[in-house]
Amino acid sequence: MILRSLFLAAAFLAAPALAADNWVAYGQSDAGTFYFDPGTVRTEAGRKQVWRLFELKEARGDGVRSGKALVELDCKGSRFRYLRTMYYAGPMGRGKYLGGAQAQPTEPIGPGSTIGALAQKVC
Repeated sequence: MILRSLFLAAAFLAAPALAADNWVAYGQSDAGTFYFDPGTVRTEAGRKQVWRLFELKEARGDGVRSGKALVELDCKGSRFRYLRTMYYAGPMGRGKYLGGAQAQPTEPIGPGSTIGALAQKVC
C-alpha cells in the first residue's frame, strides 16, 4: 500500500513536467528549430498566449543552446510580445539555466518571421 502511494505521488508530481514537453516544430532557420506547445495555448483579454521554444544547432558564444518564452499574440492587431523568456545551456529547454528576461514591449509581427509562422498556428 505504501509503495503504491509513493508511486502515485511520484506520477502526480511528474505529470506537469511531462505535459510541458509536447513541443511541435513549426519553423526552422539556418541557426535552429522553433517549437510551440499546443497544450499551453490560452486566450486572455482577446489575445493568445503560448509557450514557444527554440533550439540552436550549436550554442551561442554566451553558452545559450535553447530557450523557452511565453509569447502573447494580438492576432487581430498583428502584434506580439514576450511575457517571459528563459535561456538554457542544453537542448530543448534543459540543462543549466542561464538567465532570462521579463515582459518586453509589443512589436509588429513581421511577414515571413518565425513569430508570424507561430501566429498562423495559434491564431
